[in-house]
Amino acid sequence: MKMPATPMDIQLQDIRLVNQIGEGGMSTVWKAMDLQRNEIVAVKILDTGLTENKSDLEQFIAEEKAMEEISHPCIVKSYGMRRSNGFWYFEMEYVDGYNFGDLLRRKQHLPESDCLLICESIATALDYAWNEHGMVHCDIKPENIMINREGVVKLTDLGLCYRYKWLNDGQKDVPDQVMGTPAYISPEQIYGDVEPDCRADIYSLAATLYHLSTGRVLFPGRDAEDMMRAHCSVDCKAKDPRVYCPSISEGFCQMLEAMLVKDRNDRLSNWTDVLTMCREVENGSAFKPRPTSGPSSMNLERSE
Repeated sequence: MKMPATPMDIQLQDIRLVNQIGEGGMSTVWKAMDLQRNEIVAVKILDTGLTENKSDLEQFIAEEKAMEEISHPCIVKSYGMRRSNGFWYFEMEYVDGYNFGDLLRRKQHLPESDCLLICESIATALDYAWNEHGMVHCDIKPENIMINREGVVKLTDLGLCYRYKWLNDGQKDVPDQVMGTPAYISPEQIYGDVEPDCRADIYSLAATLYHLSTGRVLFPGRDAEDMMRAHCSVDCKAKDPRVYCPSISEGFCQMLEAMLVKDRNDRLSNWTDVLTMCREVENGSAFKPRPTSGPSSMNLERSE
């Protein structure tokens, strides 16, 4: 059951809802006024039909906890979980701007320089989240990246985030199910046979940058199941970005190629290397081809 569509139907203590600004599978997001602090905030409200479902409620609470714990200027901040009149919700920093999914629906694609700014901002945020908190976002996509009026890029929606763990016996604690968005999900998330680490987010960020820079997802014209098959299949490669946008630089293509290797053991393995490549591309660099386990592990075709 979805939440009521009007603010008058939802009464929250010390909160006045203004208008709905987002909707997901489990919740809605509203622009609101915090009456105690006299401040505009965003409020994420769990659908009432899910409040009695233990796993859904736990996932919602875990998302808020992660957002509250992880303090970084490029990650949307949470101000705490609350419950009022039967509603579970949490207040977040309000981003006065737009997400890049909406922007792509208005524009064909973004300039490479904008994509590099997004890459640097999100890689810096995820480097902090991974190294300080062991967090993997697991759902990097244009709709989950925002930019405010000051030009600050912000990562949001930690609803699918995963905390990397090691068991006492040294065995990896592999999750039963790690979800993601088919157009951007990493192959290892689809297989589900290893614990996801920062390399999963590196893949998804590259898939996002490919979409932003070309206006097309890696594997267009496919349903969700076929898209996920394409991410995993060594025989299926995405087109060189310059097929769609000839102005894209060789260095940018090589950065995407290094981030999009299907076998995570051959992919860029940490955010420091992603940031180094990103900054070198900004400076006009191109790179020697990276060694891999074989040409089949690359995810992009190469133009002649």
